[in-house]
Amino acid sequence: MFDFTSYSIVKNVVDFIKKNDIKIVHGHFLASFYLSEIKKRCPKDVVFFEHIHSAPYNNAKTLKARLKRIRNVFLLNHRITKICVSDAIIPMTKYIYPCTKVVSCRNAIDLARLNKKNNNYLNEFSILLFGYNYFVKGVDIAIKAVMRYSLENNIHLDIVMSDNLESNKNQIIKDFGCIPDCVTILEPSHDVVPLYRSHQVFLNASRSEGISYAIVEAYYCGSLCVVSDVPATKETNLPDVIYFKAGSEESLYFSLKTAFEKRHTYENDNKYVEDNFSINKWSEELIKIFKLD
Repeated sequence: MFDFTSYSIVKNVVDFIKKNDIKIVHGHFLASFYLSEIKKRCPKDVVFFEHIHSAPYNNAKTLKARLKRIRNVFLLNHRITKICVSDAIIPMTKYIYPCTKVVSCRNAIDLARLNKKNNNYLNEFSILLFGYNYFVKGVDIAIKAVMRYSLENNIHLDIVMSDNLESNKNQIIKDFGCIPDCVTILEPSHDVVPLYRSHQVFLNASRSEGISYAIVEAYYCGSLCVVSDVPATKETNLPDVIYFKAGSEESLYFSLKTAFEKRHTYENDNKYVEDNFSINKWSEELIKIFKLD
């Protein structure tokens, strides 16, 4: 529904574009609907791009939803180039936006804000997981595998919830009867370096992923990364990452055992990150897509 609040957002953005004579609009985390409405009201020489951070869902199940999809995608959105953060999510993006140009540009991270010193481990074997979405981020799988392995070794899982904190807590209690002793729920922090440095392992148990900033950041900070084998994650090609089968508690359990054995001999490759995920490299790729060179 295009209500007053929506109109105000669109109007403010359009006014800003016109006032500053902007010729390229690159939308991040902005609904396609908004971007389409903004484009409709802008001069025709303004070029639009939409950043796709994860595979879009084809959830147009009802007739009304399908008609809205036809309007937004075919009539309004087909001239907005989609920039996917990984090659892995291009096929679904093309399926959802069949009349649209779709390209990819691998995400970058701000290396300047990360501390490359050796980790200062607080626990014998501590694991960090970011899990705002209980199912998609595999929080359930992570807890099951850690609970199982905690019977053999002194390990602990810290889950940082950037969103849905209370609902995720309630879901854990519903599934496990309580918050397990080997699990702690943490609120988000703007300073991620201490989080990475105080954990030996960074765990990404996602069932679906566009590409994860956090995996690259954690790796750069010295964490041993244990990650699900979703295509976009494997696309990072980070050396010495331990993969497990996405959605499999059993596979994750054995990957944690491998990580425990490697924890004192593991070394990351910072140069690989600097060569492949720097802001400069990302900017160079975007300039090519924008055709500014």
